[in-house]
Amino acid sequence: MADLPLSPSRTVLVTGATGGVGSAVARRLHTEGWIVYAVHRKPADAEILRDAGLTPLRLELTDEESVAAAAEAVGPRLDGLVNSAAIMGQGPVELTPTEAWRRQFEVNVIGQTAVIRAVLPALRAAGGRIVNVGAVSARVPPPFFGPIAASKAALAALTHSLRAEVRHQGVKVALVEPGAMDTAIFATADAASAELGWTGAPETQRYYARALDAVRATAARQPLGPVAPAVDAVVRALTARRPATLYTTGRDGRALALLRFLPDGVRDRVVLRAMGVTAKAFGDDPVPVG
Repeated sequence: MADLPLSPSRTVLVTGATGGVGSAVARRLHTEGWIVYAVHRKPADAEILRDAGLTPLRLELTDEESVAAAAEAVGPRLDGLVNSAAIMGQGPVELTPTEAWRRQFEVNVIGQTAVIRAVLPALRAAGGRIVNVGAVSARVPPPFFGPIAASKAALAALTHSLRAEVRHQGVKVALVEPGAMDTAIFATADAASAELGWTGAPETQRYYARALDAVRATAARQPLGPVAPAVDAVVRALTARRPATLYTTGRDGRALALLRFLPDGVRDRVVLRAMGVTAKAFGDDPVPVG
């Protein structure tokens, strides 16, 4: 299907422009003639973004005054918004601290919603588009990835509601759900988990020790997918005359999405086996957490 003609004056706001997907999206759109407002948090990142030909825009997703100031800086018209900013939390539901859950939803859901609300008038004025970058785990949440999956499921739900709400206002909305990609988010997730630690008594933590070790060992053997398919999907969502409402990318992403058609019990067994977790990992002989 033919894409919309590009103009050097087309503008897009990209959150998470210093991360894996957001950075790649921002640079790709710049090469295709867009004026890219690249969101960053650290002052040191501004010069890096500027050197790449982007327009740095400092924004703190959890600060509504910061969000409002960024929307004012963008101006009265905006052709596209790409919500790519995210943090990743992982771990058993029982052991993940409340602070980790709260931080996850503040950034991945509430912060994204604040940005959408702030720039919707500008998008409406331009007949623009919104592309939210979620995760396929929102549809089939793997065990021990409850925090990130829950936040991405919430993002997916608000995306679908928003799409229906603004479709007659000239604003199109799409959701991109990639599989696991080779970005720094896994390293930052591990660092955040180490910083916050687990909640619960040591005897409770022991029940998950073998399972978590198995998941880590399996993950270490699995290659992560490239970022390019997700970037391509975001660009299509912004430029196609009739964009899809949902794009699923990555081989593992498409495979995981198909598992949602299995009965719940069967799916649980398939997913646990794929993650290297056997029944013995949840046996009656818990071991100390390593």
